[in-house]
Amino acid sequence: MFRIFSSKSRNDADSGDDSYSQNKAGGARQGRTINYDPALINTLKGDHRELVDIFQRIWSEGYERQNFRKLAQLLTTFKSRFQAHLIKENVSFYVYLEQSLSEDLHTRQIVKDFRTDMNDIANAVVQFCKRYSHEAFTQEMLRDFKRDYDKIGEALVRRVSLEEKELYTLYQPS
Repeated sequence: MFRIFSSKSRNDADSGDDSYSQNKAGGARQGRTINYDPALINTLKGDHRELVDIFQRIWSEGYERQNFRKLAQLLTTFKSRFQAHLIKENVSFYVYLEQSLSEDLHTRQIVKDFRTDMNDIANAVVQFCKRYSHEAFTQEMLRDFKRDYDKIGEALVRRVSLEEKELYTLYQPS
């Protein structure tokens, strides 16, 4: 799916799999590493557009119309696509940045802080999706949904903006 699995042996240095290369640095980092992917940033930005679209539809097609079946379906889709995006980001983007910035401790720490922040947001998003993935809402859930939707939306907008304007600029060929 994300080109992270290979049918060839992990110990086969001549596997020809262009997704990975052997790290010659040795030590604890010895093993396979992620290569630069010139299409990755555009792919991640495309994911962002898709996630924003689904998130807006949660409101317009689900909540506003009080169509809780549709809302639950959209939340499930959003959660699934969001988690797929995070896996892609964690495996392809963050691992590459950490290995390419191995000598720049300050920038690498900033990247780690971004990653920690994203994990906190991800936990909140998943909890939000789980809480409201029901086909019937109580009055309390109706009231809380708007507040929670707004908070999640603000966090996602802030995060997407930071990633696309700041973080993704660090992704460069080694």
